[in-house]
Amino acid sequence: MEKDLQSMGRLSNGKVAIMIIIASESVFFATLIIAYIALRGQNAWPVEHTLKRLAIPLGNTTILLLSALAAWRAELGIRSGKAAALREWLLGTLLLGGLFVLGQIFEFSHAGFRIDGEIVGGVFLALMGFHALHVLAGMVMLAINEVRTRLGDFSARRHDGITVGTWFWYYVCFVWLVLFTALYLL
Repeated sequence: MEKDLQSMGRLSNGKVAIMIIIASESVFFATLIIAYIALRGQNAWPVEHTLKRLAIPLGNTTILLLSALAAWRAELGIRSGKAAALREWLLGTLLLGGLFVLGQIFEFSHAGFRIDGEIVGGVFLALMGFHALHVLAGMVMLAINEVRTRLGDFSARRHDGITVGTWFWYYVCFVWLVLFTALYLL
């Protein structure tokens, strides 16, 4: 009991590690976003901000926000000791993440930019591509948690892996909101 009380105030190694990863990835994304905004300010922007142009990114945003809700429900499920709810909501998160990646591939191929074209287009595609890679990394993390759930590795008292996975997923969602604003609304 005393050990449980002492450990409640401490962060696990996994939580500390994911905070360090998120901090370093934030610097990476911030650098690319600043480069994109600076380059875009120097060049004529060939893409109009019309509702038609925003349809896919808005759909992707909705899908990703729903996936964050599903991830939250998954963690809530295991905190309540409901492994079945954890499995179902993790699968929902993975499905929505997969839909988001498919939407990103579609958007990537229809953005009107080429990686070897104008520099601002290259930075745009780099931001989109690196974000998609982070979504895929988050999906791998969640898929591993799904397998671990089926093996009985998590309980209401022991679920740090789920928390770490959902923190990364929330981060991916937050980064997308920043990217959506910078790439499509500014």
